[in-house]
Amino acid sequence: MDNSTVNTSSWSNDHITWIDITDPTSAELKEFSKQHHLDYYSLADCLEPAHLPKKEILRDFTFIILRVYDEKAKNPSSIQAMSHKIAIYYNDKVILTIHRVHADIVEDIRTKYLDSGIISEPAEIVTKIMYYTIRSYEVNAISLSEKIDRMERLVFVGKQTRITLEHLYYLKNTCRLNRRIISMSKEVIMQHVTSERDSGALQDVKDLMQKLSLSLDETHDDAANLSTIYLSIVSLKTNDVMKLLTIFSVFFMPLTFIAGIYGMNFDFMPELRWKLGYPMILLVMLLICVVIFWWFKRRKIL
Repeated sequence: MDNSTVNTSSWSNDHITWIDITDPTSAELKEFSKQHHLDYYSLADCLEPAHLPKKEILRDFTFIILRVYDEKAKNPSSIQAMSHKIAIYYNDKVILTIHRVHADIVEDIRTKYLDSGIISEPAEIVTKIMYYTIRSYEVNAISLSEKIDRMERLVFVGKQTRITLEHLYYLKNTCRLNRRIISMSKEVIMQHVTSERDSGALQDVKDLMQKLSLSLDETHDDAANLSTIYLSIVSLKTNDVMKLLTIFSVFFMPLTFIAGIYGMNFDFMPELRWKLGYPMILLVMLLICVVIFWWFKRRKIL
């Protein structure tokens, strides 16, 4: 391996040349555009962080953009915050990879497959990059599935206070972003053409992608359903509280009415002169409470 600059490394044999550029300068991009007859503005544009997975057929190269999951991302709000991009230009003899962030997958592929001679064509290298790219989402997909399982247990065993709508939102949003990247990557991978001996490796990529797609779809649906269930349970608890307050108010309304009547300051109220007026009123109040309680019980409200 020959390191020509701090940000550039190259690997070559009798068949192919692989040039990998990390966070290139304008001078480096101009040099490579002249050397490999690539449009400079196309090279510079491929470093824009907002690009999503895609494939284009250029005059001398096939151009692919893939996005690798960033393990440091915590509750990402966008695809750019969750992943970093790797741009690939390749033909029968040359493969050029460009990225802003250091990519461990480049060294892994070179060590495991190129140095050992397992692969020897640019299209086969692209297949391995696709595999490592898709696999970078596997751990996160498993983690999302485990999180939604834990939340479901908390919701259904009556410990909803341990989770919030914020937790559900971040989980659902992260799952949605993962699904979008996998879906867009699927279109790129399905269009990829490689050698006959590499067809098995390409099928492995497709199988892994299908597995992650199904897992993320299931997790996203579970998160959406759990959000609905969570809101329903919260609403039910609110209704229970309102029901309890209503029951208390039903008991106290007639008692308050009676107390209000006898709290008026009129001179001619005959009941005020009764010796048994006070205990009689208390007895009437108690009787009213008993009747209300019996009525609620008969209606199965209590």
